Amino acid sequence: MSLVEPTFSTTLEGQRFIAALAESTARVVQLEKEAIDQAGSAEEILSVHLERYRSLILAIAQVVWTLDPDGAMIERQPSWAAYTGQSFEDYRRWGWLEAVHPDDRARHAEVWARAVSAGAPYELEQRLRHRDGSYRDFSVRAVPVLAEDGSIREWAGIHTDITERKRTEQTWRDGERRFRELADSMPQIVWTAPPDGHFDYYNRRWYEFTGRPEGMSGDESWRDVVHPDDQEECLARWHGAIRSGDAYEIEYRLRHRSGSYHWFLRRALPVRDPAGRITRWFGTCTNIDGVKHKEEVLRRAKEETEAANRDLEAFSYSVAHDLRAPLRSIDGFSQAILDDNADQLDAQGISYLTRVRAAAQRMAQLIDALLSLASVSRAELRKERVDITHLARGIMDRLRETDPARGATVIVADGLTAEGDPKLLAAIMENLLGNAWKFTGQTPEAHIEVGATTKDGQAGFFVRDNGAGFDMAYADKLFGAFQRLHTNTEFPGTGIGLATVQRIVSRHGGRIWAQSELARGATFFFTLGSGATS
Repeated sequence: MSLVEPTFSTTLEGQRFIAALAESTARVVQLEKEAIDQAGSAEEILSVHLERYRSLILAIAQVVWTLDPDGAMIERQPSWAAYTGQSFEDYRRWGWLEAVHPDDRARHAEVWARAVSAGAPYELEQRLRHRDGSYRDFSVRAVPVLAEDGSIREWAGIHTDITERKRTEQTWRDGERRFRELADSMPQIVWTAPPDGHFDYYNRRWYEFTGRPEGMSGDESWRDVVHPDDQEECLARWHGAIRSGDAYEIEYRLRHRSGSYHWFLRRALPVRDPAGRITRWFGTCTNIDGVKHKEEVLRRAKEETEAANRDLEAFSYSVAHDLRAPLRSIDGFSQAILDDNADQLDAQGISYLTRVRAAAQRMAQLIDALLSLASVSRAELRKERVDITHLARGIMDRLRETDPARGATVIVADGLTAEGDPKLLAAIMENLLGNAWKFTGQTPEAHIEVGATTKDGQAGFFVRDNGAGFDMAYADKLFGAFQRLHTNTEFPGTGIGLATVQRIVSRHGGRIWAQSELARGATFFFTLGSGATS
């Protein structure tokens, strides 16, 4: 790729311009001499034509001059003097060379010698000193003016200021160099293409990775490097992007120079001019092979985990069924003994059988709690808008029915809603409100509150009570399965409830935490990710 456009003098238009300019310059010189040799009306006519040609020359150039056949300035050159500041004595004969940059004089002399020898026009670039002492770049063009016998009578030339063009070209070259240096320093493969999409530049990473020879362009430079299974889609999507002008992105495999294939993420963006036309495509190819391999490992691990969970689920239900049967027998026979033989048993015997029944019932509760905890992790989330206010008030009504003597004050804020799975959100509130009800059982003037909260800009909820509370030193143990801070005789339970709540909250993309003081109650806060209060 080249970011530098062809110079004016190398184009067909430039060549025509040079020829026309040379012809005009020669015509000016000829008319000047004819005007000197003639008088009267002819002189006036020639003078009009002369001024017209001079105006043309001055409009397109800064310095016009003539030299004798040997390259000497033998006549006054107003244009040359005006620009360089040299007097006639300074520039006459070969003194004009003093205005040419010292580093360019030898080359000028060489080109000039060849032109004189061949009697042909010549062209070169040189630096010319301005009257203020600064040098500017000029394009120098000269043609021989022939006498009637065909010999060279003189040379007519023109200096055209090309300083701005040279600066622009240098800017382009510097920009191209910086772009290449930047592209070569990047870890990604970098490429460019003109609007038609035929690739014309790759950075060093492309050649290092593919081992391709430099100089290839177009689709053939990369088509057979793409994995055969990816070629059709890759080409179709690239050509579609060229037609639509949209950004381009695809994952595909490229062949390494060793023959192995690596996954790459290929992106391209169009660069547009002020009119919105695409002037160029810039693209990158990022090696994502390591990421794809990790994704594959994770995918397989997920499949294996899901399979293991299915097996564990089946095992859990099987074990639960097998365990429930003997527990039911233990509980049933213990109750039968108590009913049928109570008059034959002493107090200790009755106590033993009562404790056996309680242990069997507690074991059944634990089995049910474990199955519930397992189902929370597996159940598919079905999110919808849930009325938390209505849900909480319904749960508290059921708790009051089980213990009508309790006079706890319950406050549930109006208008609480959340986005989540209705069954799982019900499990959260049942566990948290059940705990609040349980731990305020021995508290005079028990108070329970449900409301809205915010954490790190995310909406959430809280359940607060003024019950037994707990030491915050044990706060990190609250949400683990079977973690209990009180004995079963103080506050009965399975130790599964808060672990279930934590899993449900986590599945919703939220978090749960607690604040408490011993004998001063506890507050449980939770967010639900995308859930929100209203």
